[in-house]
Amino acid sequence: MSSATTRYSTAGLLRRVRSEAGLGYRTLTATVVLAAVAASGRIVIPVTIQHALDHALLVQIDTRTRTSVIGVAVAVGLVAVLSAMISSSLLNRYLVHTVESAVFDLRVRTFERILRTTPASAPAQTQGSLVARVTNDLDVVTLFAQSGGITLVQNVVQMLIALVVMLAYSWPLALIVLAIGIGVPVLGRALQRVVARRFDAVRVAVAAVYSGLLEVLVGIDTVRGYGIEARMRDRVRRRIDAMRAAQERTLWPMGFNVSIGEAASGLITTAVLVLGLALGTGSLGWHLGLSAGDLVAFLFLVTFFVRPLQFAVSSLADARNSEAGLRRVIEILDLPDGAVAKSASPVLPPGPPTVRLEGVRFAYVPGRPVLRAVDLVLAPGSQVSVVGETGSGKTTFAKLVTRQLVPSSGRLTLWGVDIVELPDAALARRVAVVPQEAFLFDRTVFENIALGRTGAGRDDVLEVLDALDLLDWVEGLPEGLDTVVGQRGESLSAGERQLVALARTALVNPDLLVLDEATSGVDSGTDVRVQHALNRLAAGRTTITIAHRMHSARTADRILVFHDGVVVEDGPHAQLLALDGRYARLHRVWSQDSADRVRVP
Repeated sequence: MSSATTRYSTAGLLRRVRSEAGLGYRTLTATVVLAAVAASGRIVIPVTIQHALDHALLVQIDTRTRTSVIGVAVAVGLVAVLSAMISSSLLNRYLVHTVESAVFDLRVRTFERILRTTPASAPAQTQGSLVARVTNDLDVVTLFAQSGGITLVQNVVQMLIALVVMLAYSWPLALIVLAIGIGVPVLGRALQRVVARRFDAVRVAVAAVYSGLLEVLVGIDTVRGYGIEARMRDRVRRRIDAMRAAQERTLWPMGFNVSIGEAASGLITTAVLVLGLALGTGSLGWHLGLSAGDLVAFLFLVTFFVRPLQFAVSSLADARNSEAGLRRVIEILDLPDGAVAKSASPVLPPGPPTVRLEGVRFAYVPGRPVLRAVDLVLAPGSQVSVVGETGSGKTTFAKLVTRQLVPSSGRLTLWGVDIVELPDAALARRVAVVPQEAFLFDRTVFENIALGRTGAGRDDVLEVLDALDLLDWVEGLPEGLDTVVGQRGESLSAGERQLVALARTALVNPDLLVLDEATSGVDSGTDVRVQHALNRLAAGRTTITIAHRMHSARTADRILVFHDGVVVEDGPHAQLLALDGRYARLHRVWSQDSADRVRVP
């Protein structure tokens, strides 16, 4: 996905960020005005020094006049310094607030886009990479913008004002300063491309570290259970070492870049001092008419020009790092939006849907189809089981029916409406999925169930628990509905987690229910209870069960047998057994495995 934002130049990237973060021209104008006032206040100082030198300190005048001239210069200087301090303070506060607001908007928008993408639109994104983009990459942007970025804005404005004043003092010397100053970005242009590529590699390495750490933390029980702490440590350590190496590879171009700035600074100062003295005295045959005060003021102005130039050069590395982070964030914002929000929502009839597939094909990778021209019609309220070997396409079929994926070609309709035309709200309200492993949040049982319906209260939750015959189970928990389930529901057994998920789904009250073998990972202690709750939940709905175990398919009205992306057999259990085809072979293998497990002492 790294190519997603390569079409953006640096200026284009900044325009995109300004648009995403809602930064208008008013913000830019206020920034420039405050920076100009602050820079002008600093640049007035050399002018007051020049005035004091040429009209008081280096001329023969009476003491009273000299004192008056110096007093005016000091007063003007104090006012200038005070105005610069106030403007700088206001600018810093304004930009910090603006940056924080902009980063907040970017972070929220990025997270919202992650929620609205489909697996097909971001197949290469690991959880750790996504976390890194929303956190670390934006933190790098924030750090630069609040420190180097603010100073960079002030310095650029200061350089421009200093250059204008230098032109007023002596345009030949000012052009020399400008010529050498322009040489710095020209020489550093090729080097900056190297720096940009290397900081891109740093951001990728940081994301890899996040992914490695998150993977180990999520699977910590497995790591400890198999005693593979040393292997996982070495794996994460290699990623950390790769991140260190990537960061070190940025050092020499950064250092060389700083050296260019230092060399330019010394060259400018030397050239102005030597040529200013020579031309000011006319020793080279050309008299510039510079007074001693003019030359001193000019040297001060050179400092006001050179120091920002040095800072700009030295901060370019941080700017490139920040730019790399911004590109990775924009990559997320550029992902196709999996959400559907039609202005004219179709009117759906009540009750379970007819599920119709017409020539549906799907491929995760172009040219390698997972489903091939599937044609099916599932009647409203039917109980359908989907079976097949691993990789046959049954899980992909279920994801298409629930619009976790969208067909590569063909048409899939629910209630007679193309699934891509269904608004998200309608789909979430009328279609539900119960996965193999239920995910629970670190909240109470009540809060996890209540997620099924916005505004659901305790009475609503108790009602669905009663409908699923689960009230006695809830009452047996340590705190009943107020029992905290822990991270990912770790304080409950696998079966109990599934019971919570089923109650949550019942609260949604969907018309189409997709079960991804919801009992496959259930412990024997709650298997019967889960199956009973499933039967109650499925009643009166169109139900599609992805059956990894044959026993859950036997009671279905209809069984679809997938093989190599197509439906090769279709019918009830008894009919398919009589065919003695692929389903019968799968059933015999499963029956033999089950018998073998029973005989094991």
